[in-house]
Amino acid sequence: MTADQADRTLNNHSWRVSQGLQLLGPAQGSGIREPTYLLRRRDGQVVQVSELLHLIVSAVAPGRTPDQIADVVSGAYGRTLTTDGLAHLVKARLQPLGLVEDSTEPAEFEPPRANPLLSLTLKGTLLPVAAVRRVARPLSLVFWPPLVIVVLALAVAVDVQMYLHGDALIALQQVLATPALVLAGYGLLTLASVLHEMGHAAACRYGGAQPGRIGYGVYLVFPAFYTDVTDSYRLSRAGRIRTDLGGLYFNVLFLIASGAVYLVTDNGLFLLVALVLHLEMLQQLIPAVRFDGYYVLSDLAGVPDLFARVRPVLASLVPGHPSDPRVAELRPAARRLVAGWVLVVVPLLTFGFGWLLWHLPDIVRNTWAALEVQADQLVRAWQSADVAIVILSAISTVLLVLPLLGLAVLFWRLAMLLGHAVHRMARSNESEGHVTASEEPELPPDLRPMELSAAAFTDDTMLSLPPAVPRGGWQRAVYRVSAGTLNPGPGPSETRRAEIERRLRAPIEGSRRVVVMSRKGGVGKTTMTLALGSTFATLRGDRVVAVDANPDAGNLAHRVAPPIPETITDLLRHLDDIQSYAELRSYVSQAPESRLEVLGSDDDPRIGMALDRDAYHRLIRLLDRFYNLILLDTGTGILDSANQGLLTEADELVLVLRPGLDGGRAAALTLDWLDEHHYGELVTKAIVVINGVRRGLGVPLDPMVKHFSRRCARVVTVPWDPALETGAQTLLSSLRSDTRDSLVEMAAAVADDFQTQSARL
Repeated sequence: MTADQADRTLNNHSWRVSQGLQLLGPAQGSGIREPTYLLRRRDGQVVQVSELLHLIVSAVAPGRTPDQIADVVSGAYGRTLTTDGLAHLVKARLQPLGLVEDSTEPAEFEPPRANPLLSLTLKGTLLPVAAVRRVARPLSLVFWPPLVIVVLALAVAVDVQMYLHGDALIALQQVLATPALVLAGYGLLTLASVLHEMGHAAACRYGGAQPGRIGYGVYLVFPAFYTDVTDSYRLSRAGRIRTDLGGLYFNVLFLIASGAVYLVTDNGLFLLVALVLHLEMLQQLIPAVRFDGYYVLSDLAGVPDLFARVRPVLASLVPGHPSDPRVAELRPAARRLVAGWVLVVVPLLTFGFGWLLWHLPDIVRNTWAALEVQADQLVRAWQSADVAIVILSAISTVLLVLPLLGLAVLFWRLAMLLGHAVHRMARSNESEGHVTASEEPELPPDLRPMELSAAAFTDDTMLSLPPAVPRGGWQRAVYRVSAGTLNPGPGPSETRRAEIERRLRAPIEGSRRVVVMSRKGGVGKTTMTLALGSTFATLRGDRVVAVDANPDAGNLAHRVAPPIPETITDLLRHLDDIQSYAELRSYVSQAPESRLEVLGSDDDPRIGMALDRDAYHRLIRLLDRFYNLILLDTGTGILDSANQGLLTEADELVLVLRPGLDGGRAAALTLDWLDEHHYGELVTKAIVVINGVRRGLGVPLDPMVKHFSRRCARVVTVPWDPALETGAQTLLSSLRSDTRDSLVEMAAAVADDFQTQSARL
């Protein structure tokens, strides 16, 4: 497919925002370094994305072509987004999450929904959305700050009075002696739980967001209520924390009422209700599981997916292990808070689940015995027509059965997950482990979906994707053998490679010009230009062009593909007629594997010598309009007008040399000349590449590396590789793995300086 055909294919896409998608705006008070934005799908799932992805979703509109969308996003973002890069982001990032659809293609999959093990099960609706919002609106008035102060002061006064005049043991005896009072206690505590959820809804409404339904279910093994307050994530940090604590505030109101009734009537039932409410409120503040305290802590940190950070934090604490991107993206204060939470919660939960598993047989046996007692009591109460005992026994039976159902559902879900994993493994083919980065895109930290249900026990609107799957090593073997149940994550070498590729993909503001040079011939300068350009073109979404700027008829174009007749001199002759990228494409050849584009030099040296500083200046100005990254393969004559003109235009310098005394001396003299002729900034930022390093040749590299490391930004060694020595067309796939790794490291070293360059207007 030609470039023109590829462009037409891209512009045949008709993208549209998924139906019902809402843009909630920026995430406020975020603990993540970079700005993030929230979007809510029609199914209620909320996704957090980067500024760039948010701009793309915002720019997608009926009738807009991909070229037009890319132009709109580039203008708003201040950096160039190519149509190819846009297509990659839409296909690999936005479509899998159900944010953008292609109307020209049938939907291939449903957007992912979260279904974590430690989530609410057996759910149902207690109050629908309309009823909750009608009630929450007037109740939100109790969050008026002066009234809150009065309420808290009154709660302290009531607590003091109950402490001075109450006797919990007498109250307990009074209640247990009267089954009707026990039944009334159940009713009051249930009412307090419902009001707790209404408190979350009212606090959400007071902040300006809209609450959702109030429901019920089983959390772990306990019955629980929950409130959908996902919309509170459009609020400020203070608004979210108010929503988190709104349930406890309504518990305080209920506690005041119970205490007041007790002080007036001296009925022990209300004293016991007040005492139990205190215990429930303390329980709600425990951040180890998804109680209110968990959401308060997550909102204080600005990290709403604390449990998703457990594995990255633990991996980052291992000595010698690089920091996980999901940890590195956090602000320092948020990182410390999350790490402290992980170090406390992981041992606590490990001990708790271990204790539960160890005593599970006893728990089941004792629960079954209690059910038999309740059944016998229910039969006798029914026969004696004791209504209070009948109702009390029925409630007790339900409360005993629910934990058993919760355990059964938990084990059933474990079995289903394991069965699905085995099924997926059986259907997978052996090529699964060799998928390229473009075929199996890695979701970066800024795109990870996050849990966004707050203030209760619910995961109703939580969305999270599983951790990265290892692609090799013993980690991959463990993942495959366990059918995906055990995922140790990528190993150190794979993590290091991913970090290098992340650096390599640093965004470019405007265009970037990189000069590859050497004062000695035969050092592999053209080979390194080809390798650097191919690596960038393969692993980035930008347009990359390599220019054969050798005034003595270079051979860069011959190393990529059969050369085309048009050359630099032909392009310069028609320079003023080029108005579009499609017109420029007829002058460049393209590598079939990497899609690197190459502008070749003229084979006639008499014409090549005519190209001077002014000619290359005009050429680079044209390429700036259509390419993000321009690599310039120069000649060996540093005093040539053309080479000096290229140095003047350069943003970065790559200096190539062979291992050995003469190669090091020539490179050092080149840097000396550059320093003396006011190119000191290029020297400081230069990447020195020692090419063709072989083992056992006795060439001392350490002195060379130390010398150039003191003068330049980085020194990279590239091992000798027979595929680079042929002088013919070179493919990255034909190189040895250590050679490819060194080339990626070289490209990452060059890309480290991309973000320091201001956008060229």
